[in-house]
Amino acid sequence: MSLKKMAAFFDDMSEIYDEHMLCTNKMEDFYAIIAELVRPSRPDFRLLDLGCGTGLELERLFVRYPDMRVTGIDLSPGMLELLRAKFPGKRMEIICGSYFDADFGAGFDTALSTKSLHHFGEGEKRGLYAKIRAALKPGGLFILGDNTVQSQERQDELMRENAALRRENGIPDG
Repeated sequence: MSLKKMAAFFDDMSEIYDEHMLCTNKMEDFYAIIAELVRPSRPDFRLLDLGCGTGLELERLFVRYPDMRVTGIDLSPGMLELLRAKFPGKRMEIICGSYFDADFGAGFDTALSTKSLHHFGEGEKRGLYAKIRAALKPGGLFILGDNTVQSQERQDELMRENAALRRENGIPDG
């Protein structure tokens, strides 16, 4: 899926996204666990949120750390509009674009990505991981809350299945 198509898909989903994730997918506990993993050394820490969407992960964090400073990046203008409406007056820099391409700077205490990176292949992620590492302060923390598999064999099996389904449905790579 091209980034443009992905942005359009999530724009279309933006109004129902929170309900879908929290009610249909029952992800409330997941977001609570993510919030527990963030343990800043000071209340006004800097958080980089990759694929921030509507800010489901930020809801719990702003309750705990109302002074945190967030740089959020997402492809979907619709999702970002909802994010801004949820957190008026919070210290947020919002970037509409691809976190692969965006210059999000450096000096972050924590970087976070939840339910976003599973849309991309390993090669793309390796370059992004290096970019995230460069964006973190020494001793900074990267929290990845996403879909994973238990073994390389299982991943290879799923990738073969994915390729076969794409071929059968005429869906090009990417």
